Amino acid sequence: MTLRVAAHVDLRYTTRQPTGVDKHIARMVRGLAARPGFEVSVVAPRGQLVDGDLPSGSSLHGLPVAPIPLSNRTGRLLWSLGNSPPIDRFCPGVDWVWSPQELWAPARYARTAITVHGSTYFEPSFPGYHTAVARFERARMAWFFRRICRAADLVLPVSRYLERFLIDSFGLRPERSVVVGNGVDEAFFAAGAEALSPLGKGGYNADRLLVVGGLNGWDGAESILACADALAESFPSLGIDVIGTLDDPGSIAASDRRPNLHRLGFRPPNELAVMMPRYLALLYLPNVESFGIVALEAMAAALPVLACRLTAVPETAGDGAWYVDERRPAEVVAAVRALRADPALRTAWVERGRRRAAGFTWEACLERLAVALKKDARVARMPLEVSRP
Repeated sequence: MTLRVAAHVDLRYTTRQPTGVDKHIARMVRGLAARPGFEVSVVAPRGQLVDGDLPSGSSLHGLPVAPIPLSNRTGRLLWSLGNSPPIDRFCPGVDWVWSPQELWAPARYARTAITVHGSTYFEPSFPGYHTAVARFERARMAWFFRRICRAADLVLPVSRYLERFLIDSFGLRPERSVVVGNGVDEAFFAAGAEALSPLGKGGYNADRLLVVGGLNGWDGAESILACADALAESFPSLGIDVIGTLDDPGSIAASDRRPNLHRLGFRPPNELAVMMPRYLALLYLPNVESFGIVALEAMAAALPVLACRLTAVPETAGDGAWYVDERRPAEVVAAVRALRADPALRTAWVERGRRRAAGFTWEACLERLAVALKKDARVARMPLEVSRP
């Protein structure tokens, strides 16, 4: 039996630099389309298409597409108010309408599945938790979470941490939840294997640390800046390279005053993978993280990880990370001193990280998704009652 799946996507997330949610969309939609037993198309707002087709720069270009004759904004508004028009009116005959990102649309005949990636504004560790913007976003996302937990046939959180949040806060029934997870691109495993091979270019710089994600509140800019100051006192020659484009203005100004901090901007995944083994360690101190793919990518690439214990980080990093208190820069200094002084200790952490990362592949994520869709497709579904225009 072939299952027909329409992936409901905001195409802006498929034409940007492939990080986070964007990467998940590309890997999961294309991966499912390549699996036997699935026929995958894309359903997206007509205004995001080019001559009725997916944009050439989209990570999903080449897949069949069904246009939604509504703008992205209009569709979201209509579907926030009611059940009309059902989205499967625009992609008739599909068995599933699945959004690999947080987009909700009701269907009349098809079953619905939706991937949930984050709960940022609900996390007290988020620096802007008490701001007006955060209160507004919590209210908006609370509506969304309540709606999908009540109406979607399958909810696919990317971590157990996020699943528990949805169950405890919004009444998601466990039997309608499947943790789909995230995977690590093969480029990171290959870079790690190359670095560890006898013929590899090998070698790391004990005077360089890496930060991936940017200098912002979500990714722990305040902690990174404090650690930079503490490290500068103990190791004047040590520098910290920051990869990412989400630097907020205040953090940019603060980093410019610290000669040991260097912002390198965005680096494509393949380039980042090759860079990682050359550093002493990854400094990973996010205030909010619903999964933690950066830590796994570093582990796969043979880079030790110094991580905090906030939100989903411990669940994902497991025993592969060296945990530090993000509020105590002295702990980071002590860990860096130990790694610099003892190459064998660093090698041991590389091996632990590689073992941990090996359990996180896109193929494993796709298998969980495919099994869930096939299993749930056998359950009879009553057509949704919708109002006629």
